[in-house]
Formats: sequence, structure tokens, C-alpha cells
Amino acid sequence: MQIKDMFRKKIDREIQGVIIVGQGEETNVAQELEEYVVTRELQRHFADFFAAYKKGIQGSTPKMGVWISGFFGSGKSHFLKILSYLLQNKQVGDRHAIDYFIADRKISDQMVLADMQLAANTPSDVILFNIDSKSDSNGKENKDAIVNVFLKVFNEMQGFCGSMPHLADLERRLSEEGRFEEFREKFEEEYGNPWESSRQDFDFIQDSVVDVLSDMNFMSESVARNWCEKATESYRISIEDFAKRVKSYIEKKGNNHHVVFLVDEIGQYIGDDSKLMLNLQTITEQLATHCPGRAWVFVTSQEELSGITAQMNERRSTDFSKIQGRFAIKVSLSTEEVTDVIARRLLTKSEQGTEELD
Repeated sequence: MQIKDMFRKKIDREIQGVIIVGQGEETNVAQELEEYVVTRELQRHFADFFAAYKKGIQGSTPKMGVWISGFFGSGKSHFLKILSYLLQNKQVGDRHAIDYFIADRKISDQMVLADMQLAANTPSDVILFNIDSKSDSNGKENKDAIVNVFLKVFNEMQGFCGSMPHLADLERRLSEEGRFEEFREKFEEEYGNPWESSRQDFDFIQDSVVDVLSDMNFMSESVARNWCEKATESYRISIEDFAKRVKSYIEKKGNNHHVVFLVDEIGQYIGDDSKLMLNLQTITEQLATHCPGRAWVFVTSQEELSGITAQMNERRSTDFSKIQGRFAIKVSLSTEEVTDVIARRLLTKSEQGTEELD
């Protein structure tokens, strides 16, 4: 027997050395779920998180913020992705995400598995993104940068235009009145290309948009022309209005629907900018006020929350005590169990391999 034949899994398979949020090909997802190693530390974190999440399913809770911290290599982005798969109970082939944890006995505590199954059975829209990649090039200069990114990904999740919120508002209104499909069909007849592939070039398609909206009797020609002119202007939305928009969406979905924002690398994005931290704090506060237990915010950072707020307090004498309460669920990942992860993920032997080694 050759050494390579002693291992349970092929040692020449491709393995993602760095987990990238947004990289979600089905083959990668299946491998991530199958080979995810739940260490003793992670057993505790899964138990704490799903116990807290259950409160939002069975009732309401203002504590719907999760701060995941850990240095490079600690697995925080991987943990975030795995949570996203579990909360939406993502289907890969003929298996769901929760099946990988039950069948492979990744979690030993049956109570924790029951909480995980409850979360998987709860209808949810899970929005996973790297905040820096979704932000505009000069976005961080705006004190409302974070809510603008949240609005962008929220619109994209619903199939609306993410880069131009004015267009997303039009699409939402058409959708609410049951006429969005009609608009898309008439636009393609008028312009010759599908709406989704053309809307990014709004400056060049305004005449067609005006014609379609007026032909549909959705707007008069003058109103449609005026709207198109305003659609190219800067867009502002208050955090409270954003939270109300999320609430309205959740209520229309019904059936105890949840919306979960999973934000990777928030600490790196915020840096030492107190305005951005306050923006994040206000978002979590408003979502907790308007959607208690129904809208969750998960973030990852290399630094623990207490460390970041301490630095800001020292530099700007600003009180960030509120955000500590908003992100009440804190997950701190260490690199101490990396050796165990490597051994179990890469070096586990097959039965025949074990016999040969013995």
C-alpha cells in the first residue's frame, strides 16, 4: 500500500486554503460542509449561538447581534459561512446543511442539534457578504456608508438593483403592485435587451424607461421623465427608514420569517473610524427596535469588540457602551486547536490504512 492510499480522503484533492466569503460554488460548499471540523471550542460556540437564536424564533429578543473575532487563520470567515449554510438550511445535491452535522455527528449534544434543526426549519433570507467588496470606492468617506451597503445587499437579495437604489425603489413599487414582470417584458420589447442586464446603464436607457412606464399607465410621461431625472441624483435613506423597510418585508413574508445579515471583515472596514462604528451601532439598534428577534446582524473582525471600542474611547472620548449590548453574543475564536483541525480534516486514516500502520 502506498502512503497516499492510507488516508480516508484523497490527499491530492483541491482544498481552499483561505475561505472567501462570496465563493459559493456547489462543489466547494459540499466540501466545506463535509470537512468542517467542530472542535471543543466550536461545540461551545454553536451551543451558545443557537440557544440565543432560538429566543428570536419562539418569541422576541433585542439581542440579535453576533460579533465573531479571531486572528488570521482562526476560522472566523469559515464559521460565518457555515452559519449561513445552516440558517438557510442550504441544499447541496440531495442533502441539506443540517444533514452534514447530524449524519456525520459533528455535534455531540442532542439539545444543540435540536436548536440547530429548529433554526434550519425557520424560513430565513440569509445575506452573506464582504463589506469592503460591496462598498463604493469612496464609500467609507460617508458617515452613512454601512447602512448604504446594507441597503444595497438587501435590495440585491430581493432581485432589485443594488447599485442604484432609486431603481430598486421603482422595482419594489412595481413588484408590490404585481406589475414588475409586465414592466420587464415591455422593456425588453422596447429596448431589445433584458432589463437586468441593461439597468446599470441607466443614463442610456431613460427614454425607453419613460416610454414603458407611460405605456403601462403606471406614470404619465411627464412624471416618468421627472422621476428619471431624480433617479440620477444622490440617494439618502435614514437608518430608521431602512429598519422599517426590513420590517415591512418580514411582515409581508409572514410565517415567522427572518432576515440575517452576515458581514465579513467589519473590523478592518471600520478601522478607527468612530462614525462608521456609530453607524453600525445604530443599524443594530433600529433593527432590534423594529424587528426584534427577526433581523440579525453577524459580523467578523480580527479584534474583539471591547478592544475596538476601547481604542475609540481613548482617541475620541466617545461612549460606545451601547454597542457592547447590541452585540451581546460574542464568539472569540483562537488558533489553539488548528493542529486538531488539520489532523482530523487531512490526516484521518481509512480502516485499511490504520491496519497497515499498526
